[in-house]
Amino acid sequence: MEGSLNEILPEPISKINEEAVLDFVRRKMMVSLDLAVEILHAMEKRFGSEAREVIREMASQQEFDIREKTDSPEKDLQDFCNMAEHMAAGTHRWKRVIDTPTAIGYEFTRCMYAEILRELGEPELGLIICARDEPWVKSYNPKLGFRSTKKLMDGDEICDNVYLIEE
Repeated sequence: MEGSLNEILPEPISKINEEAVLDFVRRKMMVSLDLAVEILHAMEKRFGSEAREVIREMASQQEFDIREKTDSPEKDLQDFCNMAEHMAAGTHRWKRVIDTPTAIGYEFTRCMYAEILRELGEPELGLIICARDEPWVKSYNPKLGFRSTKKLMDGDEICDNVYLIEE
C-alpha cells in the first residue's frame, strides 16, 4: 500500500513521527473543513437550499489554468500521476491496480478529506474535491482523461480512479 510520507521525504522518519505529523495535518485540515461546513450552513440558513445547489454547480464547472507546454500524452500521464501521488502522500492510501502506457488506475482506501467531512456530517462538500480530478488532469494535458465509478466520499469502500489517454 502506498501513501507513506516516507515516500516523499528526503530522509525517512519513524512510524511514530509520521503519525505525529499526520495527526497535525489532520487537525489543520479539520479546522479548515469545519469552517467550510459552517459557511455552507450559514449560506443555507440565509439563502435556503439554493446555496447547496450553487456548491454542486461550482463543483461541476471547475476550471484550471491549462499548462502551456505539454509533452507526449504518455509522458504527461506518468508525470501527472507521479505528481498526484506525491501530493497525496500521508493523507491518502492507495495501490496502483493499472499501470500501462495509456492508463494508470488506483484503488484509494483512505482519503483524509472523506474521513473528516463524514465526521463533520457533510461528505457532499468533499465531492467538490473529487470533482476537481477530471478538470485537473485535463489542464495538465487536454488529451488526458479521468474515470471513476466509486468514491469514498459517497460511502464506497474505495475510490477507483483511472487516469488515461483519451482517443
